[in-house]
Amino acid sequence: MNTLLIKLLIMPPVIAAVTLASKKWGNSIGGILASLPWVAGPILLFIAFEQGTGFAIKSISGIMVGIVGWLVFCIVYITVGQKFNALVSVLIGYLAYFSVGLALNPLLPSFNVYQWLMFSISALTIGFMFFPKVDDQEIKVGKTLKFEIPMRMLMITFFVITITFFAKSLGPNWSGILTPFPVMTAVLAIFTHYTQGIYQVRKIYMGLFTGTFGFTIFLFSQALLLPVYSVAISFLIGIVLDLIITLIMKAVFSKFNLL
Repeated sequence: MNTLLIKLLIMPPVIAAVTLASKKWGNSIGGILASLPWVAGPILLFIAFEQGTGFAIKSISGIMVGIVGWLVFCIVYITVGQKFNALVSVLIGYLAYFSVGLALNPLLPSFNVYQWLMFSISALTIGFMFFPKVDDQEIKVGKTLKFEIPMRMLMITFFVITITFFAKSLGPNWSGILTPFPVMTAVLAIFTHYTQGIYQVRKIYMGLFTGTFGFTIFLFSQALLLPVYSVAISFLIGIVLDLIITLIMKAVFSKFNLL
């Protein structure tokens, strides 16, 4: 089966399922679910199939840089979102994301995947410790958005198709940097910001933080496993590690009432 057709068949229902689960179990749990490699995982998988495992491995350091960009996006969104609407917050957040990519892209060849792992984990830890605070605000009620789930499905599917289609011309560095581009993060934030306020957006981001540590280890595991094992086995092991670390982080965050 053509990989493009696989994307079209798989991604829409996956995103719809994540959206419905987020609505049912709350913003923190929704953030945790959204942090799993629903988007970046398939992108890396399709890159491995279409461009080869060597290309995919080279893109992993770039994805870790993208995680740092994602972190900066979240920090900027929460900071700006306390004074401005969702659209302004997203645009400035995206500008910050690309600024991180442009700044760190020239440094990618200078460090190996182990060093980028330490850099991304350190950035996530520091970012979490100093993440902007938001005063508890009254939850807005009565605001609804039509066609929310179809909009999310279309946006995520378009992103997956576009980034994998242009992966070869972009090269492994930018293919990696753009893989964790905050599309799902932004969509969750926009809808929540509009209907419930910035305080609830922050709760989503706390959930995302919970799972991003596991996602980073998932990426690192692929750099070690893909040269040795098949793509299927490598991804299976990586997903198991991701889930284990995410559950551990959830327990830790819940113990300290961070979720």
